Amino acid sequence: MPPHIRAIQELDKLKAEKIWQQGREKEYYTKITDILRTYMFERYRMNAMEMTSGEILTEIRKRSEDDSVYNNLVQILSVADMVKFAKHKPHADENDLSLMNAYFFVNQTREPDPLPDKKEQEKLKEEIEKR
Repeated sequence: MPPHIRAIQELDKLKAEKIWQQGREKEYYTKITDILRTYMFERYRMNAMEMTSGEILTEIRKRSEDDSVYNNLVQILSVADMVKFAKHKPHADENDLSLMNAYFFVNQTREPDPLPDKKEQEKLKEEIEKR
């Protein structure tokens, strides 16, 4: 299974669990960051599980030309670090934004779909011409 599909499925599962709505924000952010770190390992082969948030951001900055990808990851990791290490109590909109940004990060950094081979291209062309 491609890394982005696995990550999206895990994010969907986390969303359905409604952990932060039960007052379990630390667990919520631990799961979001674990999902993203696993995705980064599978996608980029970077040992994200052993890296600090700062190290991850430095690596992603090198790999992505899109500032919004980087900035959204900054938002997630900053709030996650404050929740996990400084006992920050995030607002509901911060929790929703973090999840939305996690989906955004995965979708914007996923491997592109492979192009169809010549045989598949010809088949598609024939189907289009029949219409």
